[in-house]
Amino acid sequence: MHICSRLWSRVTHRPLTTVFFVALSVRLVNIALLKGDSSFFAETDALGYWALGAALAKRDTFWPTLLQLTDHMPLYPLLLAAFQSTFGDKPRLVALIQAVIDSGTCVLIAALGALVSPLVGFVAGILAAFSLTLIVTSSQILTETFFLFFFTLMLLMAGRFILCPTKSLAVLAGLSGGIALATRPAIALLLIAAVPVAFIVVLMRRNIVQALATCALFVLAAAGPIAPVLARNVVYYDSWSLTSQGAEHLALWIVPLVQQRADGAPYHITVERIDNLYHQRLAERDLTDETNPFRREAIRSEVAREEMARLPLSAYVEAWLEGMVVNLAVPALLVDPRVRVLPKPSLYNTPGVTLWEKTHAYVFEHLGLYQILLLVGLASMLPFLVLEIIGFIILARILPWAAVLGGGVLAYFLLINGPVAAPKYRLPMEPVLIILCAIPLARWLHPKAVDRDSRGFLFEQ
Repeated sequence: MHICSRLWSRVTHRPLTTVFFVALSVRLVNIALLKGDSSFFAETDALGYWALGAALAKRDTFWPTLLQLTDHMPLYPLLLAAFQSTFGDKPRLVALIQAVIDSGTCVLIAALGALVSPLVGFVAGILAAFSLTLIVTSSQILTETFFLFFFTLMLLMAGRFILCPTKSLAVLAGLSGGIALATRPAIALLLIAAVPVAFIVVLMRRNIVQALATCALFVLAAAGPIAPVLARNVVYYDSWSLTSQGAEHLALWIVPLVQQRADGAPYHITVERIDNLYHQRLAERDLTDETNPFRREAIRSEVAREEMARLPLSAYVEAWLEGMVVNLAVPALLVDPRVRVLPKPSLYNTPGVTLWEKTHAYVFEHLGLYQILLLVGLASMLPFLVLEIIGFIILARILPWAAVLGGGVLAYFLLINGPVAAPKYRLPMEPVLIILCAIPLARWLHPKAVDRDSRGFLFEQ
């Protein structure tokens, strides 16, 4: 009993340290259990990032690769290049470094949850430490772990800014958001939407001059990390876009998935048809030899938008709703490299119009170990979904501003992901989902842990 009391005393006095070391221990164990370098390249994008890092690590291919790297943001490949030039071809070591970064993300989630109450923060940190989504993704050579750290830092700074709007917090929120944007362009619109929110928050407490100055600092800090990329695209490609990837997303993902929802057309058939139309359009405009990727992607985007205009609105609504359900409910266990190697069909190429038809065909017409794990994973996700709903209701009652902020983040990523669904697409939502899950658990542990007067409960802020 005395030992347990001393242990709990240390936990309550150093909750963030406890979260960090618990998270790191879990991730190190996971990496130790992975066999072979192929385990770190379970996602197809991982091989591409590793190859980019290798090209950027060589002097003779550095500038050509960097100038032509328009379909991805360059920050993560540059970090991989720095690593490979220092340590060589050792993906396991990258996974170890990402384990440390991801453990830091768990600490940031705990700190963000502590804005609700300290006990919520501690519970959220422990939940993050054992989050399969975070654990599995952090072992892959992908941008997600690095992106999530700075995105969560931005959320933390934004939360603190709403409580006490200062210029330093605006700069920190903007800078962390800018670094996240330099890793993945998906949050560009979210950063833009944050500007009027910051203006209103400052204006409610100070004058319009202070509000404008604070927003200007936020914008400058957020723009700094992406300025070199934008300057390169303007100078070399005459484009103000950050990447040329948007058109590919529309043509090869959105259109085929919505088309499938509209009339059951097989995914790969629509992809081939869009690709043929794209090359036909290039030939018609004598752009087959065009080397500017932004101009080529403008043509692809034009073709995709024409196809999108022909699809019924109901198909978009149904495809988006089904994508939201899948992104919230699909278990991260399925992307674990030890599970991914199991025999399985392609979900996107599985016949069926509705989500139920596709799921039924995917699971029961090819029943095997992978499908059994899918069913187990789906069942295990249900309690967390219930806790998240309860947590949101409680949060809306005690801290409406936090519910609006968290709900806005969830809505943004659910809408921007649309019908494209996988556990990794849920990752930016994990900080909010984990905190929502922690709120009812913290209240269950102590009834007074989550209320308007709970900020001093358990831990010193």
